[in-house]
Amino acid sequence: MTVSINPFIAAIPTNPLRALFPYGARPGMLNLASGHPSKDAYDLEGLAEAASRASLDFSAWTYGSSAGDPALIGLLAEAVAMVPPGRRLLVTSGAQQGIDLAIRTFAFPGTTVLVPEPVYPAVLSTCAAVGVAPVGYQIAPGDTDLSGLEAALATAGDVRALYALPTFGNPTGDTLTLEQRMRLLALCAKHDVPVIEDAPYSDLWFRAPPPPSLLELAPQVDGATVIYLGSLSKIMSPGLRVGWLIAPESIAAAMQEARQASDLQPNSLAQRVAYHYLQLGRLTDHVARVRALYAERHDALVDVLTEAGFMVPRVEGGMFLFPVLPVDRENGDLFERAVAQNVLFAPGSAFCAQAGSGMFADRIRLCFAGLAKQDIVLAAQRLVAAVRT
Repeated sequence: MTVSINPFIAAIPTNPLRALFPYGARPGMLNLASGHPSKDAYDLEGLAEAASRASLDFSAWTYGSSAGDPALIGLLAEAVAMVPPGRRLLVTSGAQQGIDLAIRTFAFPGTTVLVPEPVYPAVLSTCAAVGVAPVGYQIAPGDTDLSGLEAALATAGDVRALYALPTFGNPTGDTLTLEQRMRLLALCAKHDVPVIEDAPYSDLWFRAPPPPSLLELAPQVDGATVIYLGSLSKIMSPGLRVGWLIAPESIAAAMQEARQASDLQPNSLAQRVAYHYLQLGRLTDHVARVRALYAERHDALVDVLTEAGFMVPRVEGGMFLFPVLPVDRENGDLFERAVAQNVLFAPGSAFCAQAGSGMFADRIRLCFAGLAKQDIVLAAQRLVAAVRT
């Protein structure tokens, strides 16, 4: 029997970051590739207490609302999520499900979604699964006109949504300025294009909070529509797979229907664990501790790489760097040389919106969240040794 696979599913690209998992499991490997918080960046005591309390809730073991646990929705809106008037919050299985729901709600086969260049690769998989074409746009750090985005909006053809990660982006760590955010909203409103704002890292600032979110700024721009995606993965626990989306009421209703078509409801037990953790009141102190950890690790990594000739744009928060490799070295087989040195990074080419374009071959993505400071320094030294081999 010959079975035909849906061509959209067959076209889903292999996630290049997931493909690195086997390397990370090797004995002695120091992993700068994966965006996983280190063990000491979890509040294990608080999570254990929350899980114990959740296990006694009957609602943790039964069906629940497709929109999410009402009690958790209330606490999210109170503790971590700003819900403007006329908007509704839905609980999602991480921000990734929010990306999928937003793209499926706005776009259909043959249409286009604009994505930042470089881009978080899972967005490309979501587009492929529904037959949507991802077209890249670039915003340089000092570009206030957003000329690249303006050109993409004008020429891409049948653009149904724009995906943005404006705060401590993945892979770059870049953050759009207030002026850039307002310009992005104005351009998208002009072209009647809704914005999908992915914001899983926005609470991980080091020394000062980032500019207001696109969601917060949208009321200042006539015609701007923003769907905001948040997550507890980077500030509480990625294993819970609890996130949320905030959208205008009519759009939220459509996204809830789309969710029910494939995933009846968020995980009840995970939601109750998240609810009880928020009830414990430990999140604020925990996030403050994580910010300090990540700031120290970021600085240590930047110092070693800069000394070795990497061009390393400093970031003000998040989990990632996207440095440019030293220009006087041959880096064609750098990944293999790094693995031989027992250090792992994510190649820059993994973040190209257009596969095979060759963009970002001179860059690598490094995560400074997953290793203690002394291991960060050792990993950076191994990477430098691989470059110089």
